[in-house]
Amino acid sequence: MQIPAKTFIVALISGVTFALTATPAHATAPVEDFSAPAAVAPLANISQTLDTSDADSVEVLDAMLQTSSAGSTPAGFDVESAIAAAEEEVGTSRPTGWSQPGECIMSAQRWIKAGGGAWNGSGNPVSNYEGATRLSVEDAQPGDIIQYEHLASPTSWVTGVHTLMITGVNDDGTFEIIESNNPGGSGLVSKDDNWTPKPPEGFQAVAWRF
Repeated sequence: MQIPAKTFIVALISGVTFALTATPAHATAPVEDFSAPAAVAPLANISQTLDTSDADSVEVLDAMLQTSSAGSTPAGFDVESAIAAAEEEVGTSRPTGWSQPGECIMSAQRWIKAGGGAWNGSGNPVSNYEGATRLSVEDAQPGDIIQYEHLASPTSWVTGVHTLMITGVNDDGTFEIIESNNPGGSGLVSKDDNWTPKPPEGFQAVAWRF
């Protein structure tokens, strides 16, 4: 059966457009065995997802990248409920890939929202935290989100980006955490009671509080 030329061309253009414009909902950090994410851009192909050609966009990005000294400011949601929601998922797994529930940032969003947190941002590893307070990892408290971001291009989803939730702070300075999709591609929710940040080379770990 012959396909009308117009129908074929429209389908072809649609497929190419989707492939070129799709940006990953999440990528993972190979230093902690995040080796198989489908939605990751290589470091050699970093793409900005925030339009930095506009002065207002640059100003917004600069403001969001400023670390606050207000580490004692309490979270604006029910932290215990958020942690309880995460605890219930430990040992389970979910699909990974484009905006799938097993991705680490999608899981963290789900847990924060379970506690009534206003996680309404989206788009990239910085704009996702619109409305949250950016803190140093040393100031992190239960309910805070740790985000690995690329130093040279913090708004890019590249291999090495990872997201997790702090559930406790130990006396020795280590953290209790719950994370998803470690190892990469597994969608597995797991817990670590003695965690320290280990971002890949060229990345940093920052804390966000909603």
